[in-house]
Amino acid sequence: MPLVAVVADSAANLPGELARELGIEIVPMYLKFGEQVYRDGTDLTPSDFYERLARDHEPASTSVPSPGDYLDAFERSGQPEILCVTVASSMSSSFQQASFAAERFAGNVQVLDSRTASMAEGFVAMEAARKAVAGASLAEVADRAREVAAKTRLVATVGTFEFLRRSGRVTKLQAYAATMLDIKPVFEFRDGDAVPVARTRTRRRALAQIEVDTLREAGNGSLHLAVIHAAAKAEARDLLDRIVASANVVERVVTEVTPVIGAHTGPGLVGTAFYRE
Repeated sequence: MPLVAVVADSAANLPGELARELGIEIVPMYLKFGEQVYRDGTDLTPSDFYERLARDHEPASTSVPSPGDYLDAFERSGQPEILCVTVASSMSSSFQQASFAAERFAGNVQVLDSRTASMAEGFVAMEAARKAVAGASLAEVADRAREVAAKTRLVATVGTFEFLRRSGRVTKLQAYAATMLDIKPVFEFRDGDAVPVARTRTRRRALAQIEVDTLREAGNGSLHLAVIHAAAKAEARDLLDRIVASANVVERVVTEVTPVIGAHTGPGLVGTAFYRE
């Protein structure tokens, strides 16, 4: 049994079977539709979420786990030493809430800001858990997590600016201008912030740009790859196949983004999260 437990928030987007296989405790974030509150990834599946988003045209809001939620996860792990990986602190207070919980925990908890999200964060938690399974100490597990966090990238495009506008990630004017010019943006999540990397004019070119960026980073190395999507499974599968045909992919995952991410991006998000050994 590992000496160190790994805990992550649900923004890490880890498929349930992977989290269970590696023994990672997932702390659900919260999603609010009207007066109803759901635990992310537990009470509402991604497919149900996007169906409701399209049907009801109702805005969704998100909130982070409480210190009590994190403390419960720390205690469920059954270990006195824990590495807790959180979504980027620049976009969420999860790091702060987990840190409050760590102060109340009877054991030793290190809280690590992944400075990223979705499966880019997920890879950080996965590699930390693999190190823990190998019998590493908390310091060694944390070092591996920081190493992976420093080289993991996330590149994506969205189907519409509307949900980014609603969430405050872009202004109404920016969303209007992009829509009128029919811009399909490609952005990279880097050091806790979304940075535009291309302004393509078609969906096809946006997806091709993601492929090019991913393959350029992969080079001749061993690539750990996740293709993420929001109600765009066919495009995600096609993107995965194209990258696998041209790169040395040693690990691959296709997963639909969790509702707390989809609430900000809307349906149509497609991207890659990856790192090279």
